[in-house]
Amino acid sequence: MRFCLTISLLIVALVSVTTAHAAVVRVPEDSLKIQHAIDVADPGDTIEVGPGTWREVIDLRGKSVLLLGKEGATKTIIDGTGKGDSVVRCVTNEGPGTVIQGLTLTGGTGHAGLHGKNLSLGGGMLALGASPTLRDCIIVNNSATGNGGGVYCGTGADVRFEKCVFKGNSAEKGGGVLCVGSKPVFDRCLFEKNTARYSGGGLYAARGSDPTVRSSRFELNRAAYNGGGICTLDAAGEVLDTVFERNRAVTSGGAIYSGWRATLSASACRFNDPGDTVVGGTSLTRRDLRRGACDLGEQICVVAEERDCLAAAGIYKGDGTQCAAPDPVLQARRRGDLDGDGKVDRRDLSIMMLLWR
Repeated sequence: MRFCLTISLLIVALVSVTTAHAAVVRVPEDSLKIQHAIDVADPGDTIEVGPGTWREVIDLRGKSVLLLGKEGATKTIIDGTGKGDSVVRCVTNEGPGTVIQGLTLTGGTGHAGLHGKNLSLGGGMLALGASPTLRDCIIVNNSATGNGGGVYCGTGADVRFEKCVFKGNSAEKGGGVLCVGSKPVFDRCLFEKNTARYSGGGLYAARGSDPTVRSSRFELNRAAYNGGGICTLDAAGEVLDTVFERNRAVTSGGAIYSGWRATLSASACRFNDPGDTVVGGTSLTRRDLRRGACDLGEQICVVAEERDCLAAAGIYKGDGTQCAAPDPVLQARRRGDLDGDGKVDRRDLSIMMLLWR
């Protein structure tokens, strides 16, 4: 009985000590700089950043802390303009207990030196051998001369992104994000208007990586070569319940390009625009292509979902199919049929003359 009581008291004491050490470090009230707040924080602490634009770049120093924008990402901005580095660095074995929440990361130009002094990686964030959690963050208008304009997830960087926005970032590969040798997770994220000077406008999955994308959206991303939305090479990955709209690649794969030795799979996705093409041979699961050519008769064809096509009494040509180029003669005839009787004749000419009066 005495032994059990002693153990119970010890547990209570340990909990009390842990609770006592957990603290809130407020910026700017307790620390004028975010980096200083990180430096003085203990594991388990919350660093609460007030609204405003904080012109600095930061390193999490391997600490399991919650870095929190007090009033959310739209009002709490870390701006690395002119600092010549990634806005945030996680390079000291940070784990899932290191949480960055409710912050905007902008103006970063990436960390140089890892692959040459003139080649920078990870404009908004550089993660190497670290697996922090980012939640409700906006990663916008960052760039890299090398890869990962918004984020670079290097070897062992199994970063988790929840409800994050990647917008207006640019790089050689992976305008929004590039991952290599890592397993990042993107849950309910938005990739919008990111650009790659080579491939992977939104996301580039490189050698040995295995990203998971679920319930997300890729819109208006661009690549000068392959994979406007997503490009994968020598990588795995899974894309689930994700929407692609108006993504473009100059060469191939407006929405997704799954290239050499890639085993990307996609399911329950939507491709809302004919330009959101998917290229990947047999390695890419194509059951997700819910839209296809719908023949409505009289040389009229539209790209639609199967259920909408059948509801309009059309003939559905199959998932992922495209409409053939229209016959210009029939188009001209159809445009001249002003009375809708299916032919162009004197009655149509009379209507035209009345319209000219």
